[in-house]
Amino acid sequence: MYLEDDHPLWEQRSGGPGHHGPEWLPGDEARALRCWEALDERGREILLYLMRHRAHRIHNTEMVQELRLDPEETKNPAKVLAGSLQGMADASEAAGRRFPFCWWEGDNGADYGIKDETADIFENALKASEVAKSPGKVIALNSSADQVQPLVRCLDDVLNGTDVRMVLGSACTTALRAVQQFVAALQLPYEAAQGWRELLEHLRDRSTSIRQCVVVADACQMLKHEDHDVWVELVKSLHGGPYALADGCSTLVLVDGRVAWGDWGFGEFAAIRPRAGLGERLLSGRPAGPGPARG
Repeated sequence: MYLEDDHPLWEQRSGGPGHHGPEWLPGDEARALRCWEALDERGREILLYLMRHRAHRIHNTEMVQELRLDPEETKNPAKVLAGSLQGMADASEAAGRRFPFCWWEGDNGADYGIKDETADIFENALKASEVAKSPGKVIALNSSADQVQPLVRCLDDVLNGTDVRMVLGSACTTALRAVQQFVAALQLPYEAAQGWRELLEHLRDRSTSIRQCVVVADACQMLKHEDHDVWVELVKSLHGGPYALADGCSTLVLVDGRVAWGDWGFGEFAAIRPRAGLGERLLSGRPAGPGPARG
């Protein structure tokens, strides 16, 4: 059963000191990263599993089996899961927040669950962290439309000292419209607005000391009415670096929903496509298959 964030069951959770601190709220992405970095591998696996099954109650036996926390299946699943979460107390304390999940104790073990909003906070934090590890690259991310703005805000925080700009791919379906949108979003000089070639020249001639991250929302619609070669020209002009001497770089983040990526017109040509996970970076040059890679 799907539990809305205001469902009364969330307040009927079992107790414990880790469940009585401040609630997770939008804007807590930096805290989420501190929590994540303090967790061990098992704690991260469990949290990711709950995020993949967000807003549902998941029994401890299911998680122990699916995550192979007890390969020989000789131990009590409730104790195995509780033991695997021992590091959560320190991680939550580092974040200054309660545990990111809830639990409900029962006669046959316990159910665990994470609120939709809390899962979004952690997902955006992890995606922003992935972008930070890939300066100057092209990164494709799965994200719903309502999470793009929070992701941009999180990138602004995580990429300290980097100019983060957003462009709507749905407003750049042709080369002419793309010129107008990118000139405005990136505040390029007037000459760049005179045509497609002028835009590309100004993008390529930018200072190597610039530190910028361009986020394209509705990315699958960008230049959808143009040939793939036109799309490649723009993408190549929007990313580069890091440059050893100037310490600058331009990172391009393409964001859209899973369905949109699955139907993407350039998918069979382009070597970028998000994996089915939390903003995993695609390796440059990897051939794209008929749909999002499963990772």
